[in-house]
Amino acid sequence: MKKLIVGITAEGSVNLLLGQMNYFHTAGYETFLMSPLSDRSAAFCKNEHCGHLIINIDREIAPVNDLKTLVQIIKIFKKVKPDIVNLGTPKVSLLGLLAAKILGVKKRIYTCRGFRFEHEKGFKRQILVAMEKITSSCAHEVICISPSVKALGLQHGIFSDKKAIVINKGSSNGVNLALFDPNDQKLLVEKNQIIETYNLKNKFVFGFVGRIVDRKGINELISVFTKFHKKYNDSVLMLVGPFEMDQIADKDLVKKIALNDHIINIGRVTQQEVPLYLSLSNVFVLPAWWEGFGNVLVQAAAMGIPTISTTGTGTCDAVSDGFNGFLVEPKSESQLYDAMEKLYLDKNLATQFGKNGLIWAQNFDREIIWNNLEKIYTS
Repeated sequence: MKKLIVGITAEGSVNLLLGQMNYFHTAGYETFLMSPLSDRSAAFCKNEHCGHLIINIDREIAPVNDLKTLVQIIKIFKKVKPDIVNLGTPKVSLLGLLAAKILGVKKRIYTCRGFRFEHEKGFKRQILVAMEKITSSCAHEVICISPSVKALGLQHGIFSDKKAIVINKGSSNGVNLALFDPNDQKLLVEKNQIIETYNLKNKFVFGFVGRIVDRKGINELISVFTKFHKKYNDSVLMLVGPFEMDQIADKDLVKKIALNDHIINIGRVTQQEVPLYLSLSNVFVLPAWWEGFGNVLVQAAAMGIPTISTTGTGTCDAVSDGFNGFLVEPKSESQLYDAMEKLYLDKNLATQFGKNGLIWAQNFDREIIWNNLEKIYTS
């Protein structure tokens, strides 16, 4: 029985692995998640039938603690003796693949979910680029979760074209099309209840799902929507996701949102609840500066919802521009406004984009990702 270790830095990243560990457990692998201890990660391991290898790890650069974590991981690998390690998110990938190379693990894979250096400058940017180069040099293969991530990595000399792989059209774990089903009867009942609760009848809802941080384009979205509502007063903006204040420059943003009667702030929801809140949207908007891929854009497409995102890394691969949505330049408020207005005014176009989204989403069925991962593991 082959032993597979998948590693993440932050416990919230278990959402990027839902179903995957259970798939490989069923396929006959002995599976392990290497991550910090939390109720969320523990529940994930129980549900996915995988062992939990607990590590203490900092997301930010912390030389002393990072060295301690490296030693901790080496000890774990010596004990478990994995045949395959597949590590994603920057810090655990750097330290874990260093440990795996030191110990000569047979199959070392780096799942590159995007590059943090994209929105950094100066010396920190140089350090982050160097870290990515070290991580990739320790891996036998680098799975880039979107074509544009691969292109950016090649541009910066982080890995070679021969080493980098994109599975099908991208995504690290695909989309659970059974969960994101617009015809789910239970969902339709719950949807009507929420429409009543938030007085959404006869409203045009722009939806956003994600962490509420600057990089997701939240400031541009709030600014554009505020202007948009003055002209189209039946419009509503629904925000779904947690505020992460350490990644928000304007600390008054929460107050601005709270004081706007036409912005509904739902907060954090579980992955199982995401389809319900997506279903309330007439148009889904994610004006992120960049992503690794932009899974939620495909989830919205799977729900038959037209989407607006940006030409940034990762997001540009998650929407088929002009087919199921529009792509605008990152940080361009004028282009974002125009795209929102076009889908608001042209109901036929919005309906066609929604129908096309159902077709587009089929490219990202999670079974496609898992089947190809298994081929990589056995090659």
